[in-house]
Amino acid sequence: MTRFPCRKPRRLLALQQAGALSDLNGIEYVEVLDTAAPSPALRQRVLYVRLVRPVPAGLGRDNIVVEGGERIPDVAVEWAAAGDSAEVPPELLAGIDEPDHVVVVRTEQRGDFSTYRLRLVAGPESGLPPAGFDPLLAEAEFAFKVECPSDFDCAPADTCAPEPPVAPAIDYLAKDYQGFRRLMLDRISLLAPEWTERNPADVGTVLVELLAYVADELSYRQDAVATEAYLGTARSRISLRRHARLVDYRVHEGCNARVWMRIGVEEGAAVELRAGTPLLTTVPDVPPVMQPGSSHHRSALAARPVVFETAEPALLHADLAEMRFHTWGDQGCCLPTGATSATLRGDHPRLRAGDVLVLAETVSPTTGEPADADPTRRWAVRLVDVRGSEDPVGGLFEDPQTADPLPVTEITWHEDDALPFPLCLGVVEGGLETARAWGNIVLADHGLTVPGRDDPGEALGAVPAPRLIRVDRPGQGGATPPGPVPVRYRPTLARGPLTHAVAHPAVFLFQQTVTPALLAELTALTFDDELRTLLRSHRRQPTGETVTVRGADPIWSISDGTTVLRIVLMWDRLLVSEQRAPASAVRAAEPRAARPAIGLFGELGGDYRYWQVRPDLMDSAAAAEEFTVEAEHDGTVRLRFGDGEHGMRPREGTRFYARYRVGNGRAGNVGAESITHAVTDVAGVVSVQNPLPASGGTDPESAEEIRRDAPRAFAVQERAVTAADWADVTERVGAVQRAAATLRWTGSWHSVFVTADRRGGKPVDAAFERELRARLERYRLAGYDLEVDGPVFVPLEIGLRVCVERTHLRSDVGAAVLARLGDSTLPGGGRGLFHPDRLTFGQPVHLSTVLAEVHAVPGVESVDVHTFRRQRLPETSGLDSGVLAMGRLEIARLDNDPNFPERGMLDLTLGGGR
Repeated sequence: MTRFPCRKPRRLLALQQAGALSDLNGIEYVEVLDTAAPSPALRQRVLYVRLVRPVPAGLGRDNIVVEGGERIPDVAVEWAAAGDSAEVPPELLAGIDEPDHVVVVRTEQRGDFSTYRLRLVAGPESGLPPAGFDPLLAEAEFAFKVECPSDFDCAPADTCAPEPPVAPAIDYLAKDYQGFRRLMLDRISLLAPEWTERNPADVGTVLVELLAYVADELSYRQDAVATEAYLGTARSRISLRRHARLVDYRVHEGCNARVWMRIGVEEGAAVELRAGTPLLTTVPDVPPVMQPGSSHHRSALAARPVVFETAEPALLHADLAEMRFHTWGDQGCCLPTGATSATLRGDHPRLRAGDVLVLAETVSPTTGEPADADPTRRWAVRLVDVRGSEDPVGGLFEDPQTADPLPVTEITWHEDDALPFPLCLGVVEGGLETARAWGNIVLADHGLTVPGRDDPGEALGAVPAPRLIRVDRPGQGGATPPGPVPVRYRPTLARGPLTHAVAHPAVFLFQQTVTPALLAELTALTFDDELRTLLRSHRRQPTGETVTVRGADPIWSISDGTTVLRIVLMWDRLLVSEQRAPASAVRAAEPRAARPAIGLFGELGGDYRYWQVRPDLMDSAAAAEEFTVEAEHDGTVRLRFGDGEHGMRPREGTRFYARYRVGNGRAGNVGAESITHAVTDVAGVVSVQNPLPASGGTDPESAEEIRRDAPRAFAVQERAVTAADWADVTERVGAVQRAAATLRWTGSWHSVFVTADRRGGKPVDAAFERELRARLERYRLAGYDLEVDGPVFVPLEIGLRVCVERTHLRSDVGAAVLARLGDSTLPGGGRGLFHPDRLTFGQPVHLSTVLAEVHAVPGVESVDVHTFRRQRLPETSGLDSGVLAMGRLEIARLDNDPNFPERGMLDLTLGGGR
C-alpha cells in the first residue's frame, strides 16, 4: 500500500495540533490497496480514507464521490463503511492501525492512470462537505496506479510556475552602429520615459553609444565569420586556401623568376662565388661590384632595385669568359636549327659537362657591327659531353704559313636545349666571326634574403603563456581535461612577399669519404677501377662507350654523352650529384612545385631546434617540429604551427628566429642586360650581366582562380586502371606527344604496355624509358607489371609524276615538293607532311592530303600518282580507296632518306618547266 499525503500540509498540521481545541474532522490521506489485496479481484478497488478523527456515525456510500479520471472519468462506489464496523471483512483490515479513523471504500471498477479526487459530501445531491468536516480537508487526490513501476520521483512538483515575461519589441535587422544606438534609445524611452537627455556628453548617452560600438564590432565579426565560412564568399586568402585543401586542391603562391647570369672575372683569375650572392638591377651612379654593407650598397638598396641571388656555388675562370667557335675552315658556317653540338677553338680544361654556356650572336652578319648584333640570337645550353681534340691543320686558320695542329674542344649539349634558330658563326667576307660561346654562367633567382648574411634571423617573439583556464564543470564530463588553454601563436613576418622557389635542378645522389686512390683518379682525369667501383655500388655507372672525366680540384664531371655526374670535393667528402635538367627548363614556370624560401629556428633554454616548413600539417606527426606558411592577398605572411595532434605545438617561452627571402611573382621577369650589379666581398669579380631575360616568375593564384578551379580539383584523374587512364597520365609528360596503352595477361600476371610517341620523333631509348617508368610508377596497381615501348613505324612508298609550269625551274619545284612531303621543318616555320609531330597513333594517310600539299607548291601544274602503299606490300595499295589505314599502335613514316630506304621512300618524277 502507498500513502498519498494531502496537498495542503500546513492545514492538516494545524488541524492535528489543535487536538481537543477543535472537533473538526478531515482527510489525512488516501491509500489504495494494490499488491497486498487478498484476491486479484480486489486489487486497486479498495480505498482506505484516513481521517484525522474517528469516523462519524452515518458516513457511508452516499457521502463519497470519486472523480477526475480521463479514460474512466467517474468511478462508482460499491460500498463504504468505517473500519471498526462489522461490514468490513477482517482480511481488509490487516495492518490497519486505528481502524476507527479509517473509512474503507470499495469501488465498482479500477481507475486509469490519471490523478483522481476523493470528496466527502453531505449527501448524493449535495456538493458541500459533511457537517463537522473542514472544507479544505474534505477532499484528497490519489492515483489507482501508484504501485506501478516508475523511474520518477513520486513527490509532487511545485505547480506554481512563474509568469512568462513579456518579450520586448526588438528590431533584429539592426546591424550597424546607428541602428544599435537608435534601438537602445527607443527601448530606454519605454523603460524610463522620464529620461530624455540626448546630449553626447551625458553619461547615459555615452554608455549607450559605447554599447552600440561594441555591438557593431560583434556584428561585423559575425558577418566576417559567416562570409569566410564558404568558398564562394570568402575574401581572406587563408580561408580560400583552407577551403580548397578540403577538396584536395593545393593553392599555389606563385613562383620567383630565374635567370642565367654571366659573371666576369679578372684575367687569369679563378673565383669561387658563394651561393646566395645578391645581384641587383641597374642603379645609376653605383659601381658594378660593391662590398656588402658599404655606402654604395645602402644607396643601391634605397633605390629599390629588383634583387636576385645566385642559386648555387660556382667556380669561375677567366678562360671560360668568352670562347670562340671553330668552323674547321668553313668561314660561313652556321649552326642549324636543332643543333646540339659544336666545336670550340682551343683547349679549355676547366670546361666540364653539366656547365651552362650561352651561345650568342656578337656581331651582325649583315653589317659586321657589334652594335647591330641581334640580342634575341642568344640561347643557353647545358653541356652533356665535353671532349678535348685537335685539328691537325688548324694552325692554317691562325697563320697561313703554319700548319701546326690546333687544340679544339668538342661540346655536346642536352637535346632539349637544341637551337631554336640558326646561329651564324661567321661570314666569308673578311673572315669575320659573328658568334661566341659565353661561359661562367650561373643560375640566379629573384629574392632578397632577410635579415642580412651575418644576422641570426628576424626575431618573431616568444610563445606567450596561457591566459585562459579550462575548468571542469560538475556533472559534465568532457574529452578535454581541465587546465590552461594554449595561446594561438601565429607570428607575422615583417616583410613580404615571401619568395617561393623551385628546387635546384641538380639532384644530389650520395656522398663518399675521399680516398687517395679516388683523388688520384680524379686528378689524373681517368675513369678507372676506383671510380667505376664507386659508381657501380650506387647504380650510377655511365653506360656509354666513352666516359670522359674533366675538371680540377674541387669540381669534376663524369659524362658519357647522356648521363652527367658532378663530383665536388668538400673537406674530406666527395658529393656526387646528377645534372638532369636542360638549361631551357629554368624558363618554364612551375608554381605548384615551388616551396617557401624560409628557415625557422626555435630556442628554449639554450637549446636550438630547426623547424621544417611544410605545405600543410595534415600529414604531420604529433611530435614533428614543422610549420606551414599562410599568406594574404596583400603579401602579409603568417606562420602556423601544429596543435599537438597534427604537428608539435610550440612550448611556452620558445623564441623563434626566421631567415627568409622576399621577392616573388612577375616582378622578377626583368629584361636582358638589366642586372648589372653584384654585392660580394669575393676578390676577382669585375662585372655581371644577364644575357637572357629572366623568366618563370608567376603571381600567386588569385581568388577568382581559386573559386573557379578548386571545386573541379576532384575531376583530375590521379589513378590509372583502364587503358585510357594509362594513356592520359602518360600524355601529361611533356616529352610525350601521344600515348597508347594495352592491358595484357602474360601468363603469370597482368602487364600494362605503354607505347609513347615522343615529340620530334625521338626514339624511346633506355634513358627515356627509365625516366618515363619512374614518372608512371605512382599509378601502377598492385599485381601489375609496367612496360614502356615505342610505336610501330610503318614505312610508306609513294610515287608521283609532277608536271611543272613553263615559267618555273624543275629543280626548285622538285626541292619544294620534297620539303613539303618530308619530315623536316620548313623555312617559314611550318612542318612537312610526314614530320613526326604531325602524325601519331592510328592516324591514316589520305591521298587527297598528299595532293593538296603538292599543289600548294608554286609552279606545279598537275600531279599523277602511280604508287601509294605500304613499302614493299603491293596488296596494300590505296590508289582506289584514297587512304592508307594505320593500326592502333602504328604511325606512318616517310623519311625519304637514301641511307635508310626502309624508313619510307618518295619516287618523284618531274616533267615540264625549264
